[in-house]
Amino acid sequence: MPQMSKNREKQRVKKLGGDMQAPPVNTAASNEQGDKYAMLLFYSAEVLAGLLLIGGTAFSVTRFIQALNAHPLDWATCIWMTVALAFTFIVARSLAWLAVLGSVLLAGKLNAWQSMEDISRKAQKMQKLMPSGASWATMVLAQSLASRGKYKEAAEIAEAEWARNGSSDKNDQTLGPTCAIASFSYQIEGDMKNSLIWNERTITTLGRAVENLKKPKKGLLANAMSQQSGQYIAQVQTQLGAAYFGNANIYFQQMNYRQAKENYRKTIEIMSQAAESPQKAEILRVAKEQMQRLKHS
Repeated sequence: MPQMSKNREKQRVKKLGGDMQAPPVNTAASNEQGDKYAMLLFYSAEVLAGLLLIGGTAFSVTRFIQALNAHPLDWATCIWMTVALAFTFIVARSLAWLAVLGSVLLAGKLNAWQSMEDISRKAQKMQKLMPSGASWATMVLAQSLASRGKYKEAAEIAEAEWARNGSSDKNDQTLGPTCAIASFSYQIEGDMKNSLIWNERTITTLGRAVENLKKPKKGLLANAMSQQSGQYIAQVQTQLGAAYFGNANIYFQQMNYRQAKENYRKTIEIMSQAAESPQKAEILRVAKEQMQRLKHS
């Protein structure tokens, strides 16, 4: 890169890279009526799931014991009651997850962020019951906190989630966006070191998610959903490209032009495969302009 004075170079970086500006923070009070509706839906569905579990278990176990003590042994009833018991657990677990999903979506629709965060925190405690659901709730919670300017809390939530699931690829589709929220939060706070760390984690998790989604699936259901899977991959590519773009901007502002150039190159490569959107068009435009400026670096 051509030699220039230190001050002039800093001004150039500031002009081209841009300073990270915090988006508008949601300062509105939570919708109290919406909070009541969301919590009512959550507790009602959870109680129903509990009653189903207790009732189904009691019925299945009772009939199983009766069949076991019958003379001669009633094998058919023993088998059916075992199946019924397993089915009861599956349905109750699904209903408990729907209680979280439905109430959180309702709270979001009604601008009731308080209940959305409260229910998400409760879902985090159901990690063993529904690990994927708890990871999704963590993503929602971190996003809500960041939108209200609670950047430190959002990063702490992401840190705990990374400690739980960072070494596994089972929840990458929700862990990736959570990592991106943490990176964004640190960048807003001016902590570029941690922002880079979390961008790298975003790239790791979303990269694994894309690879797993691209793997051939077997079965009729998998074949039926193959088109939707392709569309989702394109959406994930947008998030992945945005993470590379974030890294590139930070390196550019730090005058680490070699790393900036490499990350802009990856941004263009990944974003070219992403779903069409205004975000994609803008990121590609800026990344290509920066690559031109860094051509001789």
